[in-house]
Amino acid sequence: MTKKSRTHTGSSAKRTPKPGVKSSGDWRPWLLAAIAFLLYSTGLTNQMLGIDDHMATVDNPAVKDLVFTGFNLGMYAPVTWMGYALAYSIGGDNPFWYHLLSALVHAANVWLVYKVLLRLDVSTSVAFAVSLLFAVHPIQVESVAWIAGFSTPLFSMFCLLSTLFYLEHAQTASGSWQHYGYSLGLFVVACLAKSTAVMLPILLLVLDQFWKQPKLEPGKRWPGYIPYFLLALGFGLYTFHTRADIGVEVGALTNDFSPLERAFLVCYTPLLYWGKLLFPYNLSIYYSFDKVNGQLPLIYYVSPLILAGIAFAAWHFRHRAPYFMKGLLFYGANIIFMLPFYSVGTFELCADHYNYLAAIGFFYLIVSAWEAAYKAFPGYAYAIQSPGRIWVGALVLLSVLQIRLWGDTISIVSNAIEKGFHQHGKMYQARAIAWANDRKNFKEAMSDFDKALEINPNLADSYKYRGGLYGVTKQYDKSVADLSQYLKMYPEDSEQYYNRGLSLLNLNRMQEAIADFSKTLELNPDFARAYRARGNAYNAIGDTARGQADLAEWEKRKAGI
Repeated sequence: MTKKSRTHTGSSAKRTPKPGVKSSGDWRPWLLAAIAFLLYSTGLTNQMLGIDDHMATVDNPAVKDLVFTGFNLGMYAPVTWMGYALAYSIGGDNPFWYHLLSALVHAANVWLVYKVLLRLDVSTSVAFAVSLLFAVHPIQVESVAWIAGFSTPLFSMFCLLSTLFYLEHAQTASGSWQHYGYSLGLFVVACLAKSTAVMLPILLLVLDQFWKQPKLEPGKRWPGYIPYFLLALGFGLYTFHTRADIGVEVGALTNDFSPLERAFLVCYTPLLYWGKLLFPYNLSIYYSFDKVNGQLPLIYYVSPLILAGIAFAAWHFRHRAPYFMKGLLFYGANIIFMLPFYSVGTFELCADHYNYLAAIGFFYLIVSAWEAAYKAFPGYAYAIQSPGRIWVGALVLLSVLQIRLWGDTISIVSNAIEKGFHQHGKMYQARAIAWANDRKNFKEAMSDFDKALEINPNLADSYKYRGGLYGVTKQYDKSVADLSQYLKMYPEDSEQYYNRGLSLLNLNRMQEAIADFSKTLELNPDFARAYRARGNAYNAIGDTARGQADLAEWEKRKAGI
């Protein structure tokens, strides 16, 4: 009997895997996530910063009492507050738990970036390199190492999950409406973590039109975008409301820049970011757009031409180098709403953390160009690859140094001041508060408060805190002057009437002190210490009946009766 040859068919046939689809046993994303976590574990002992960290966490009623009806720092972000509440429930005001949570979310995002890229049919080598850069680049440090910046990696995690489910939905002709529902739901969660998530519908459009052509029928695909855009519009408008609630003017063009100058700012900002993504040696918690002799620097005026040239090149080489356009569009979709079209109070929209997700597009462009170069010139592959490896190594080192820089308020604020970014004096004010609270160095604190008010005489908090320091150092006349200046701006602050009353008491200006303690109790009847202080003042002027009555009230309230 002749042995028949058999061809391998069916389940035994050797199959070529689809591009970008890897087995569930792929170790690469886990390695990348581990690298990201190990990098940021170097910052687990960092302190809480005096710039928003306490306000975002332990001083936030939503975190301490799980009350989600108000706003915090001009935002409504209950999902972010739940994350903080988890850390608070474990360790209170111990910053370790907040930093640990942020590092874990960033590691999860690195894993998700790799998976999203594979789903978009990006090669394993490029997906790995892009995810590695996302994990270790110094521009990400602000988002991950700053406790108050936790909303950025958190909303990004839900956006990446939403994108994964959307891509799953779009890759069948009839669509997977279960995955679509998951995607839409996660988009809502992302917006409740941070309103910046409203950019996601634009990103999905970019991915559909320029990255991976969906199999979903157009008649089903295009209507599917509508809920995303309607939700984005709703959350966007609500953000203007939450900002206005804390007295921050949003959307107005400031007097500092004309509409034409602001157009130059918008064009210049991506160039600024791309420079920092390539050479991240001059990072700061704050950047400002400064005029020289009333004029913007020349680079601002030529930036539209540079951007136009880059856009033309991306279009011209869209077939030979499609990664150029794809990377730029990915970047643009994620950062479009964070360009400085307007000011938020005195703050211009320019910060490292706006690049957190957008940087994926830039990294994809760089890595793809690098890979194309050494494939085009195989004889020089080592010479082309080596600088890239050195660059990545330098990025890791710079990230470690940047994470250390975020270790305390004085370090990160001093870094901004040294680079010339004082934010209308606010950086000096922040450093002064840190000198006083963290280091008990009143001399340096006074010097920085003086500098802050020299730059910006309208910094109310500088008067308040400097007035308090004057009181502590027994310079009571100066304390009264500063607190009086503060109370002209904020006449409803009961505590500062009390503090000014104490300084007046020490100056033996009893009637004025009594008036301030009475004002304190008028504004806040539960301010028990004011009864004791006013009682002592009444006794000092011989009005013992009122004095004893106030001291009795103080004793009663102290005992909790």
